[in-house]
Amino acid sequence: MPLPRIGLAVIGAGRMGTSHARLIAAGAPELCVVAIGDVDGAAARRLADEIGGAAAFSDPLAAIAAPGVDAVLIAVSSIHHREIVEAAAAAGRDILCEKPLALDLADTDAILAAVERAGVRLQVGLMRRHDPDHVRARARIVAGELGRPLLFNSRQYDTDRPPPAVLDPRSGGGIMLDMGIHEFDSARFLMGSEIVELQATGSVQLFPEVAAYGDVDTAVINLRFATGAIGSIELSRRVAFGEDVRTEVHGTEGSAFIGALPIGAGSAIGRDGGIHWDATHPSMPRFAAAYRDQARAFGRSIQNDEAVSPSGADGRAAFLVAAAADRALREGGTIRVEGFDT
Repeated sequence: MPLPRIGLAVIGAGRMGTSHARLIAAGAPELCVVAIGDVDGAAARRLADEIGGAAAFSDPLAAIAAPGVDAVLIAVSSIHHREIVEAAAAAGRDILCEKPLALDLADTDAILAAVERAGVRLQVGLMRRHDPDHVRARARIVAGELGRPLLFNSRQYDTDRPPPAVLDPRSGGGIMLDMGIHEFDSARFLMGSEIVELQATGSVQLFPEVAAYGDVDTAVINLRFATGAIGSIELSRRVAFGEDVRTEVHGTEGSAFIGALPIGAGSAIGRDGGIHWDATHPSMPRFAAAYRDQARAFGRSIQNDEAVSPSGADGRAAFLVAAAADRALREGGTIRVEGFDT
């Protein structure tokens, strides 16, 4: 007998909220979107009409309190996450919140305290952990097929010009918190180890306005893990040929390759001269399956009364690395990542 579907309120009817709602409506049977909340009431109504069966609210708090809502997906600007999370927690709703949880550590910890007091779940939208290719690679690493992980490499190149609010660190968090946080969480997830120190360099080559904010649009970060493994991450706000997200983990016995050029995506593992190709079909848009599967995992966690992943603690840990990388970018030198035990 199928478990009851979880009634979901989607808060935010912009680009991310719309994408989440569409993917859930099309492919997440554990969830049913019953409410859409956005201060732009017209946008909320358009999205509700598109997916069907959802009520629209111009007051996000009213959407959280709407009949039939069991859980909340938060896809508003990061600067507003805390107030929405606290309202949802106070209402007893389980929460899936887009990354980053907040733009500073104080608000991040306030969010974690609010969900702890309320006894609700908080899953963070670091969706790489649910990307099928990342999941397969992690399973191979855990099974020992790569031996001891030695080296982590990743790149994240965007192709579309970011909106002004994203480029402004006061609302978007800056390149390390907006873009880099996915790579930092992916590194922790795949390597099974904390990032303990890093170096960073960057430049302004694409969008001159970010210089006024003290940020960059292109960056390279070098990592050292607690295990002694090392790694590197490349970030660019824009490349001409298309979105490019690729990750590699090299170990003593083999290597994992996640992603490909924008014509396709996949995961290839090499060991003892053999290649095992277990790719996501290239007809699937990059990370669409990850966003769908993170929502499905969230729904199943509620249905089965289980813990969620990535957790609020994972979101905090990735924030700490992003904050250290931003500091390294501004100050230079090698920066220790602090705060894991506080």
